[in-house]
Amino acid sequence: MASEVGLLRASYRCVFAVLGLLCVVPDASAQVAEAYFQFLMAQRLEEQGDQDGALEALTLAAEADPTAAGVRAEIASFHLRHNERAEAERAALQALALDNNSVDAHKVLGLIYFTDVENLNARTERAQFQTSARNAISHLEQAAKGSVPGADPQVDFNLGRLYLRTGDTRKAVDAFGRVVSQNSRSIQGRLSLAQAHAAAGDLPSAIATLEVILQDEPRVASSLAQYLEQAGMLAAAVDSYTLALTVQPMSRGLKFRRIVALLGVGDFAQAATFAAEARTEHPQDLRFPRLQARAVFAGGDPAGALALLEPTARANPADVETQLTLADLYNDAGRDVDAERTLRQALTLAPASAEILNYLGYLLADQGRALDEAVRLVQRALEVDPGNPSYLDSLGWAYFRRGDLQAAERYLAPAAEQLPRNAVIQDHLGDVLAGLGRWSDAIASWTRALDGEGTIRRPVVEKKIEDARSKIAP
Repeated sequence: MASEVGLLRASYRCVFAVLGLLCVVPDASAQVAEAYFQFLMAQRLEEQGDQDGALEALTLAAEADPTAAGVRAEIASFHLRHNERAEAERAALQALALDNNSVDAHKVLGLIYFTDVENLNARTERAQFQTSARNAISHLEQAAKGSVPGADPQVDFNLGRLYLRTGDTRKAVDAFGRVVSQNSRSIQGRLSLAQAHAAAGDLPSAIATLEVILQDEPRVASSLAQYLEQAGMLAAAVDSYTLALTVQPMSRGLKFRRIVALLGVGDFAQAATFAAEARTEHPQDLRFPRLQARAVFAGGDPAGALALLEPTARANPADVETQLTLADLYNDAGRDVDAERTLRQALTLAPASAEILNYLGYLLADQGRALDEAVRLVQRALEVDPGNPSYLDSLGWAYFRRGDLQAAERYLAPAAEQLPRNAVIQDHLGDVLAGLGRWSDAIASWTRALDGEGTIRRPVVEKKIEDARSKIAP
């Protein structure tokens, strides 16, 4: 409101003194003075809780000085404060018709359209979303442009949100940076700035943004832990998740992420302990027995892991994730028959599950048997989830094992393109290309496998590269 009064004082040629005395002015100036008197009266009435009287005074001010854009902008702000969207929009547009540079009118319209964008859902057409977002951004940028830089954190914060949603991460970082510069201890401002840095691919800055206030504001520990995890700093992520749990001791999500991070750093004993504790605290959450079994298995006790998970799988036969985890453990333990049996039983209960269809198809393909069935199973998975690169890999591998190299390449090539860092898929594609006699391409794919992520037998892949090079004429 103070900024609005300043604008009016700058535009009116004569105003009341503290005691309300009028200066000697011509008739036109008297009208301006009357408008300003009504404007001040509206402020007082609103502060006293007389909303109807305040609006009436603002209306009288507008009638007294029809050229005063500032009065219309204040009327718009008044309606916005009272959640009267249509009236606020109409008054703001009237203000802009009088003065297209009215900061407060642009702010009102920007806030209105920002709310409209926030209320859009996933079903909204992309074109409609982009149009609404651009409209909101345009008005908020005009409001920010006409104000002292960083003077209105609300405008900057909403601009940051809009920039994030439209993918303009650089501007989002700048907007949230202005918010934080005004209030360095703002939790929401720092969380949003960190989010913008992360969206821009700058995880170190996202981490640093939150670490500054971590000791005083442990509420940011949860978000910090996620950025640390994304950056591969798993030990630090574990510490941050532990701190976050002091704030939210019953958060199943935080417990889950901490256990996953512990598995990532290879602390299987602690992961198993935390999973067992969480399993007791949240007996209905099947993630924790699955994690406990994986941790025990990774810790060198396959039999103990299976003994933990088998009862859970029997008690929850329709839970796809539990059945897949049990099949994983059987497969890793070399019990392929039990893995296949588990998947087939799960498929009877969830015949449309793409995950089960793909897993069973890949299992058969990898074992080199029932290859026609393997192809059909993965094809059904792709009908449910077209274009899934993992399923494309499974289908290409099934064709390769069946000896159909052309079909194998047709599915493995796009899978490898979508997941260039997946070592297993790159290894599969290399085998296909070698089968087609394209040795240089095969070597390139196998090299990507060695540089990629995932479990492959490195000595085997290195030997394949060596053999392929010997087949290329010097």
